[in-house]
Amino acid sequence: MSLHIGVHMTEQLELDNQPVRQFTNHLAGENSPYLLSHADNPVDWYPWGNEAFEAARRRDCPIFLSIGYAACHWCHVMERESFENEEIARLLNESFVSIKVDREQRPDIDHIYMTFTQAMAGSGGWPMSVFLTPDLKPFFAGTYFPPDDRMGRPGLRRVLTEIATTYRENHEQVLESASSIYQEIAKHIATPRANSSLNAALIARAGESLMKSVDHMYGGFGRAPKFPHALEIALFLRLGRRTGNLEYMLAAEKALQGMARGGIYDHLGGGFARYSTDEQWLVPHFEKMLYDNALLVPVYADAWRITGNEWYRNVVRETLDFLLREMHECSGGFHSAVDADSEGEEGKFYLWHKSEIDGLLGSDAELFGRYFNVTSYGNFEGRTILNIDSRSEHARVQAGLSEEQFEGLMRRCRTVLLAARARRVRPLTDDKILTSWNGLAVAALGAGYQITGDQTYMEAAAANARFVRNELWRDGQLTHAWRHGVHSHGEFLEDYAYFIHGLLALFHSDVSQDNRQWLEFALELADRAVSAFQDGDGRFYLRPENQKDLIFRPAEETDSALPSPGSVMIHNLLVLERLTGQSKYGRAGERGLQYLSGLMDDYGIGMTSALLALDYYLSPKVEIVITGKGSVRDSMAAEVFRRYLPNSIVASSTARGNGQSWPIFKDRFAADGSARAFVCENSTCRVPAETVEALRQQLSDL
Repeated sequence: MSLHIGVHMTEQLELDNQPVRQFTNHLAGENSPYLLSHADNPVDWYPWGNEAFEAARRRDCPIFLSIGYAACHWCHVMERESFENEEIARLLNESFVSIKVDREQRPDIDHIYMTFTQAMAGSGGWPMSVFLTPDLKPFFAGTYFPPDDRMGRPGLRRVLTEIATTYRENHEQVLESASSIYQEIAKHIATPRANSSLNAALIARAGESLMKSVDHMYGGFGRAPKFPHALEIALFLRLGRRTGNLEYMLAAEKALQGMARGGIYDHLGGGFARYSTDEQWLVPHFEKMLYDNALLVPVYADAWRITGNEWYRNVVRETLDFLLREMHECSGGFHSAVDADSEGEEGKFYLWHKSEIDGLLGSDAELFGRYFNVTSYGNFEGRTILNIDSRSEHARVQAGLSEEQFEGLMRRCRTVLLAARARRVRPLTDDKILTSWNGLAVAALGAGYQITGDQTYMEAAAANARFVRNELWRDGQLTHAWRHGVHSHGEFLEDYAYFIHGLLALFHSDVSQDNRQWLEFALELADRAVSAFQDGDGRFYLRPENQKDLIFRPAEETDSALPSPGSVMIHNLLVLERLTGQSKYGRAGERGLQYLSGLMDDYGIGMTSALLALDYYLSPKVEIVITGKGSVRDSMAAEVFRRYLPNSIVASSTARGNGQSWPIFKDRFAADGSARAFVCENSTCRVPAETVEALRQQLSDL
């Protein structure tokens, strides 16, 4: 007897004598593009929730949990191969309750079951495939399964058949195994590390360990696949500046140049793909994530500040312009991702045949092709991924053009090709708005404004902050995900941590009369975050207490593709104490650092965001306060913004009534309202600078 329930199949009009079958499952009412893309699968998918849990308990059958995200290429592959296959769907529907989760919408579930998957399988990734008992405890886990055995991987048909048989015939043994696995991992997660001293040696040791993994040939860390690692590059920039060790600076620049010259960077439209499949940064995994681009922009901005290399500033401009052009909506929010696939093919939107370029660029095609390595045989499945290498540098000289002439020609060619590419079938955009990733985008826009002075970036950052405050901050809680006016449920630490980070960057960057609102909003969020997510030992959890749909309360101390939310929150709290003089924020931040100290000591290279917070905590307390109005004040701010001053506090206020009650602005306004700048280090301030030249000298002395 079939246990196929919940999936309705209807036959529609016949096309070419082939019946078109449409399936509708429990995902049809969801708001995640990823879940909606599976709503017509013959698999009887449920969203994560009580309805699915009760079905598993009622049927006393295992749960098949599939976790992925909309821009995931292998998630699409597994859907086409298996979840659209009616035979595999029958196996799932008869013997399992199948649950589909968008990892970006539920990072807590993703973190919990990724922990188990890595422990069971030795590695993790997406799509993630986990088999659970009806009480949500895992007993078998993996990632991508092909439909049948191949590539050394077991086929999903065989996996489903064997697990269904084992669960039916050895039911108690499976439950005992799941309970044992759960207890072992939960115990490991709950055991705190012994505290270590909070000192600079933790940072130095981590830097030395990271240096061992540097690829000095192509830049970046490790071998293929190669990820951007923005935080590690930021740490290298700090270590290079502080220690004078050029190895750190060279490694950071090698990575930044390797990425921005390679195929992982979109040389027509700007922005970075998620990672490179090879060590040379040539062939990307073509999906573009909001968070990758938002994290990379401030690092390239700092590289420009340190080196003065205009190329880095161009990367910042082009990346932010991509975000505003392709991932920004009228609400002020930024979308989550652009898919790797279009027309069912990975990367098709971004690839070029030489004949296409020749036809579009005419006589300019030859020089463009030499610079961007366009050939008739291509570098990826017969087509070309645009990239720059050492040979490209000779193209201008060989053409006998000045730098200005050459750059103008390349700019015109890129504009033509970008317009032609826009007429292609676009990859899917995951248009849900995640508060956390939008916070990172606000920080990136602030960095872009600081080094370019482009008011467009400041306006976009401010519009985003207003959108989140007005639409996503509801009844004292932050919405995690929002799409087409529909809010998700539940609070997540990453939203508070990343968005406060964005608000602080906006406050530092905004020199308008209204900048105080960003700090006030950040304080509201910080108060809620500490009360909801931090325990008495200083540990930050991803969710508030007593979440009934989670088997334990998750915490994520190490960095993943994103910085640890708890570490970012600690950094925020330390900054807020210095801005406001309120010691409660500093105490909460220091407790958090102390809790992480043992982990930083044992596992420094996985704790970069915590190390950056520690670096801030240990560094000299530099404050730059600018008050007053007028063009001199604006020029003073620009002078500060163009300098690499990590860990410094920058605050600006236009009039006595705008922040006078805060210690950082107290007694720092000129009676006539003229501009003044105060440069202070460890509570000792220099004579107020009243000209840009005087400020420039004081900053140089730092």
